[in-house]
Amino acid sequence: MSSLAVALIVAAPLAATGEATGGPAPRAVLRDAPFDFGSVRKGEKIVHAFRVHNGGNAKLEFRGASLSMPGMSCRISPPIEPGADGTISVEWVTGQVQGRLHGSVKVATNDPANPSIDLALSGRVVGPLDIEPIPGVFLSVFRDEGVHRELTLTSNESGKVALRAEPVPGAHYAASLEPTEAGRSWKLTVGAAPKTPPGRYDETLRLVSDAPAIGTVDLPVHVYVKADLYANPDDLDFGDVALERAKRQPAGAPFLAQTFFVKSRARAFRVAGIRSDIAALDLRIEPAGGASQSFQVDARLRPAGLAPGSLEGTITIETDDPDFKTLTVRVRGSVTP
Repeated sequence: MSSLAVALIVAAPLAATGEATGGPAPRAVLRDAPFDFGSVRKGEKIVHAFRVHNGGNAKLEFRGASLSMPGMSCRISPPIEPGADGTISVEWVTGQVQGRLHGSVKVATNDPANPSIDLALSGRVVGPLDIEPIPGVFLSVFRDEGVHRELTLTSNESGKVALRAEPVPGAHYAASLEPTEAGRSWKLTVGAAPKTPPGRYDETLRLVSDAPAIGTVDLPVHVYVKADLYANPDDLDFGDVALERAKRQPAGAPFLAQTFFVKSRARAFRVAGIRSDIAALDLRIEPAGGASQSFQVDARLRPAGLAPGSLEGTITIETDDPDFKTLTVRVRGSVTP
């Protein structure tokens, strides 16, 4: 299940608590362990109040919270006097999530020794149809390799139900749905369709049931068919590079570097040349000479060569393999002042 980060939702004025001077300061002490809410039906609301103690000698304030999962909200205690307790109430409406879940609320405090506290919740949200281990298929294979993924589908309805799979027309995957317990559970097997050419395919498999509570479920299917000689990953994203920070950092700053591999499925090959149309990108390949089935390429940005603007471009690898003479790796990112 994908997670959702929620920005700062509660703000409070900063208090003069002696954080910078070594004077009186609050101390946040979380009284409760992570909360296990057990098993609930999808759509139910989970509510739990976490107790927080102020073990310091100044008021403890909560400056905001970030939430890890959709449907979460929280109510933050007013400032807590020294020696007193307060509560942070977390609510989680589970209509958008399902399966075994771990959620967290990170609460910012004015405690100089403990500037944030983590409130954790976990348990299982039961929907009308459980899909395990995750509600999606991720498949990385060579062409015609025959590898597949299996999912277990279980109905939580009181009676027996019918379920069928409807692949999208022209899908680059092949799927079969077999019952393991009539009307209650099924095994879904998904593999790349025969003769699918190398590439990435993001598609959907529709599951259709006669049970109104289940209805139709669109299951994402992500298929990556690799050529016999390929780059992994084939897309480098440097994100937003702050130019001033890059110039202040030493040459080994990790945010300026990316690594990828050029591999062959079956035989050794030689890299005849490697280049990029991004002038500030330095490339180093190992092993530097001779034939190998796998090469590591380190791509590093030179701060001195950077200027504000786009980092969009490519890296081109030339090989002596007669079937894969050229490979291209996409480079993305931007440079800000």
